[in-house]
Amino acid sequence: MHVDVCLSPRALTEEAVKDKIVVVVDVLRACSTIVTALTHGAREVLPAADMGEAGRMAAHLDAETGLLGGERDGQRIDGYGAGNSPLEYEAALVARKTVVLRTSNGTPVFGLVRTADEVVAGCFLNIGRVVDFLEEVGSRPHLNGDEPQVIILCAGQGGRTSMEDVLCAGMILHRLLKSTEPGLSDSAQIALTQYKSSKQRLARSLFNCEHTQRLVALGFGDDVAYCARVDALPVLPRYRDNRLVLDGDDRERSKELVVAMTPSEEMAVQTA
Repeated sequence: MHVDVCLSPRALTEEAVKDKIVVVVDVLRACSTIVTALTHGAREVLPAADMGEAGRMAAHLDAETGLLGGERDGQRIDGYGAGNSPLEYEAALVARKTVVLRTSNGTPVFGLVRTADEVVAGCFLNIGRVVDFLEEVGSRPHLNGDEPQVIILCAGQGGRTSMEDVLCAGMILHRLLKSTEPGLSDSAQIALTQYKSSKQRLARSLFNCEHTQRLVALGFGDDVAYCARVDALPVLPRYRDNRLVLDGDDRERSKELVVAMTPSEEMAVQTA
């Protein structure tokens, strides 16, 4: 298996991802929100490239079956049912619903990777599950003698590299190297080296990131703390037919996860 890390989607082309395995990483906050919504029972998440596309998707849904969520400049868009804070996407809001999600950086990336063979969403919340998936990819029989080609795609911010995504990519690689021996591109080596130099002070490194500081200034410090929780939600969103879903095993696993329950939810579980 050969692993490349794309530090920014700016120069990405459809040809570059064609027939490859792609892990989209957007720690703050799209992939963390997607993982959370699906864990809490959303039927699917439809990532939108822009507000126009989000509006067209949402037009086919009603309040009983759908939710339109997203942000512009970090803040919830007027008229949307939710923003891009993963803490909003609790079961009471998203269970059994189709979520249309529009964000500034993460959701447009999915439209760029439609020619890939497989696409999954990754972040710190599900990083162990992402590594399990890549280990499985690496164990597949090689077709025509070709080893699997993997791209870890960092969504970044405004077309620029974001350190939190690079650190997440580096952690994925660090864990992967414990069980496999993938070939690494130069950019993958950069991400791995950056993670190794920061792993003893990872929380501090995350809170020093430019995007983190911006979210904290906007009042989303709790989001950052939540998105930094490693292995909290071990499920794997898969991107198929322009939507992100959980497969059977991950769907069953999500039912067993109890995350940040309110007192009423905790009582409901205790008395069920």
